[in-house]
Order: sequence, then structure tokens, then C-alpha cells
Amino acid sequence: MTPVRLHLQDETLQGNSLDISANGLLVQMPYARRLPEQIMVSFPELGQLPGFGCLSTPRRYHLNQSPDEPERLKMRRMDADDDMQEALTRFIEQKRPRYGLDAEDLYSTARSHCWGRVLLDNSLSLPLFFDGQGELQKILSNRHHGKTLTTWQQDAPGDLLTTLLPPERILQMGRQPLRPLLLYYFHYHGQSQRFHFVADQHELERHQAYSVFINEGLRAGTLHSYYLSIRPLDFTDQDTEALDQQSVRRLQQLKWQLWLTPLPALIAPVPAEVKIQQLAPFIRQARPRKISVTPLAQQASKRREVRFKYQSVVELTIAGQVKPGHTEDVSNSGIKIILDEPVRLDLPCLVDINLTELSTRSRKWKLKNLPYRVVNQSGNGKILHLRIEGKEEAHPGFQFFSALLEQNQDKLRARPDTAHAPAWLTWLARQALQQLSAPTFMLGRNEGGFYVQGAIASPSQGELMTFLSNDDQQAHFSRLVSRQQLQSIFSQLLRPDGNSHQCLEIWTAVAADSSEKQWHRMNPDASQRAFLLDPRQARELRVSLLIVNRLQLRQLDYFVPEWNKLTQTSLHKAQQLERQLAELSALGQVFDITDMVRWRQTLNAPAATPAPLQGSAG
Repeated sequence: MTPVRLHLQDETLQGNSLDISANGLLVQMPYARRLPEQIMVSFPELGQLPGFGCLSTPRRYHLNQSPDEPERLKMRRMDADDDMQEALTRFIEQKRPRYGLDAEDLYSTARSHCWGRVLLDNSLSLPLFFDGQGELQKILSNRHHGKTLTTWQQDAPGDLLTTLLPPERILQMGRQPLRPLLLYYFHYHGQSQRFHFVADQHELERHQAYSVFINEGLRAGTLHSYYLSIRPLDFTDQDTEALDQQSVRRLQQLKWQLWLTPLPALIAPVPAEVKIQQLAPFIRQARPRKISVTPLAQQASKRREVRFKYQSVVELTIAGQVKPGHTEDVSNSGIKIILDEPVRLDLPCLVDINLTELSTRSRKWKLKNLPYRVVNQSGNGKILHLRIEGKEEAHPGFQFFSALLEQNQDKLRARPDTAHAPAWLTWLARQALQQLSAPTFMLGRNEGGFYVQGAIASPSQGELMTFLSNDDQQAHFSRLVSRQQLQSIFSQLLRPDGNSHQCLEIWTAVAADSSEKQWHRMNPDASQRAFLLDPRQARELRVSLLIVNRLQLRQLDYFVPEWNKLTQTSLHKAQQLERQLAELSALGQVFDITDMVRWRQTLNAPAATPAPLQGSAG
């Protein structure tokens, strides 16, 4: 894929190539537009590469614009040009291993998507989706979502999440989408009602109320802290061909995606006189609302009947217009039809079906003008999913297909009624993975010990990524923990105490003097924390929270849409990937909590050195 420039008489248009050959071109335009049959074409980015300068000069192409897909342009070069022929041929040969969708490409794609699936299925973080008004619409839940949502459960899981994340907070966060946020919450039982207190780190700093808020939440025993990161969704840039019409309608309302990650409990409360009235600015009115929790696990088919593959010519009549097509599969109560040309429909709608081919074979059945309801549409308007209209026992279509399928089940091939992932759910999952809230490491274990099988970067954590990476932009998990420490962590997860995750604070700093000595402490005690927080002793302090959880392989499902294609292309690559995935043992997520730690230390940490009395001499 590379930019392609179309030169018209009075303007230029920009598109992207989908396929390139020495003499032909397939271009995707951002919108449909009628164009002349002969058009001048250049390749602005390719022309900047060394030795490919001739590609920046416009050449004549003959355009074949299909009415079915007017935004996709098929073109063939008209002029004989040895320089351009040689440049395009050389470019294609050089880039074939990278751009050709061969077994290696499919292998890399399937592996990265499997890593993403492991992250979605097993991490404590939950992806939440909001509409343009900031209202929570969807939660993708995994096997650990109960621990995350229990705090907010009143009548149903997560029904108080709108109190934690009201529309005004979402829209405010959206103004700075690459700025992660620490959010705190606790509730307090008064004499007659429950009070909810919600504030983020910046609000508490601005009101100089961090110590009061945290200490009171700890004393109430209901304090919870969360790590949030938000980003806007850009639906228009996504490939919607795999989505049906109902999915498009469902997804187009979404505007924001947020990662919600619970952080471990803070330190114990400090005995102090605190008046709850000081926290009045952070009281939030409860907004209980039932939230739809969408499981990430593959969903069972909604079909109530067995479907059979069967192709037969049909005609669909709508608003007096006849549209030809053919059946793709049939059941007693429903039909899947592929039309010769796309149609625009407002779903659901009623149509009449004429089984033209079957009616000539079964004259005793009245198979014309059968009433059906279109319940879904996909394939850019060419694929229709229909269900009978009216009572089953009185519907000629139901009677005919019941008899047809009963008499011919041994000849027809049934479609598997297995679990599947809807296209809209796949789209949501991949949207969530486009920008993680924290760097993530996939950890494997084999006979040689633990190793990093893969890593997923986090654009919103640029400084943390720089800290973890070397000069070659390769992230190193060893900057945080050694293999011996990881083995100890993993041993803790194997204990039958019910803990599915281990949380560790990793403090790194550089000596403030000229020695450049570096400190690396895991879960330091109070005296070590005070030393590293003292600017006279240490500088460049960074506190990373590492959340590690064990992966139970028997519960993992690695199904991704690319898997079947990989198996068909290269069975060896599929088997190699299966062996690698079988070694996955743990998942590690890293969060930068330096700011939270600095403020947390103000709760009860003593001064590093005794402070002089007022009025005393230096």
C-alpha cells in the first residue's frame, strides 16, 4: 500500500494502492467519484526512494471504474515506458517478501493477534467504550472482570461505573487523550445514606486534598484506585466490508475507548482528625445504570435451526423492483441470499421472494411471492439474511423447506453450528489493542527457563517505553526483573491461595552525586523509599508497577480470523506457532506510578532529615 496521486485538469486526488504490478494498478479512493477513462497517475512516495525518481512523473492509465465499487479503481498503464516498467518491476521484487501476503506475513499477523487475545482474556484491565456524549455503552469483559467490577456492583455488574466515569469526566479526559490518569474512589455510610467520593490525581493536587482524601478512604475501608487511559475511535478509517449493517449501526455511535485498570491497595491509614466535610467538593451523586457487559469469549450461534448449504436462483421483490440473486444457505425458517447487485434497505423490512429455480422443479408448491423479513444485511449490501414473516405452520416457505430438508439431509451439507466471534466484537477487540494503557510482555517458559516471547508497546507511555527500550527500539523486560525474580513471582502464583495476580513496585534511581550509581529496588521498605525520594540522595526516580498473572493454557483459545488462512497456506508455520503459544506462561503489564508514589509518601513518611526549628540559626 502506497499513496497514489491522480492528476486531473484542474485538481489532484489522493488515493492508496491496494495492488501494484508493472502494468496494472488497483487504487482505493476515500470516496466515490466519477472519473474519466484516461487519467494521469504518479507515485509521490515511491518517487522519493533512491533510484525510483521516474515514478513521481505522471503517466497515462486507462481506468475501469465499476459501478458496484466506484471507490475502487482498476487501472492499466497505456504508455510504453522502459524506465517506469523497470522501476516498478524492481520495486515489486524488492518488496515482495514484505508486502506479499505469504506464509511469513500470515504467521506474524496471527501471532500478534494471538498475543492480543491473551491480553484481552487474562489481564486485569478492561476496555470500556463510550459514545460521543460520554455515556458508557459497552464493556468487554474477560475472566477476571468480576474482581474489577465488584466494587461497582449494586444491582448488576458495573451499574455504578457511570458514577466513577460520568460523561463530563470522559469528555474532559478526551481533551488530552494521551495523558493517563489516576482515579480514586471510596464510599462512606452516613446516618441516612451512602456518599460517593470520586477524584483524580490532578483534582486532589489542585485542591491540596490528596492526604485527606486517601487517608479518609483508607479509614472507611472502601478506597479503590484506578489507572485510566483514553483514546478517540476513528470508525471511518476501519475496513467495514466484514461488518454487517446492524454491526455498523451499533459501532458508529461509539466515540471513545478507555482502559480501566484497578491498582493495588495503598498503605494503611494514619490516625488523624479528619472532617469529612473537607471532601465535599468530591462528592458525586450516584448514577446507577445497568451496563451491558459483553464477554470476550466466543458466542454461540443465534440460529435455532440447522443451516444447509444450498445454492438456487431466486428473485427478491421490494417496492415493485425485482432483484436477482441466489441462495447461499437455507433452513426451515430462514434464507441467506446473495444478490447480483447491492441494494439499500432500512432494516428490518418486508420483501417477497420468488424461488424461480425450485418452483420449476416442484410445481405442487406455490413458491412465488413468499413473504420474508430482512433481518440483517452485509457484504456492502449484497448479502441478505431473511426470516419468514407470519406463522410457521401457514407459511408456504416453511412448509416447503421443512419437506425439502427432511427428504434430502443425506445429500445436503450442514453448516457447522459452532461458537463464533461476531464481526463487531472482533472490531471492538482490535480497537482496544491499538493503544494499550501500559507496555505488555508475553512471557514464555521452556527447558531453558523464562524468556520474553513478545511485547506490545503503549504509545501513551512514551517515557516508560524509552526507559524499557535500548537504542534499537527493543523493549527489555530485564530492566525490571531478572529470570530468578520472575521464577520467584511465578512460584507465588502457583500457590493455592487464590491469588491470580502478583503486583510489585520496582524503584529505579540514579545517585545525586557524581558517582552515577544506580539503584534498583523491588518492593522497598519505608526507609529505602524515603532515601530514594530524597532529591539530595537520588535523582531520576521512576516507580513502575508490574502486574504479573499466570496463564492457564487449558483456558486459552487462540482463535483469530487469520488462523485458518495460515493453516491453509503453511501447515508447518501453524504448527510452529502452536508450539510457541503452548510455552506462554505469564503476562506482565507495566504502569508508571511515580506521581502516585510521590504523593502517597506524604501521608505518613517522616522527613529524610530533621527539619530545623523556625528562628534557629542555619
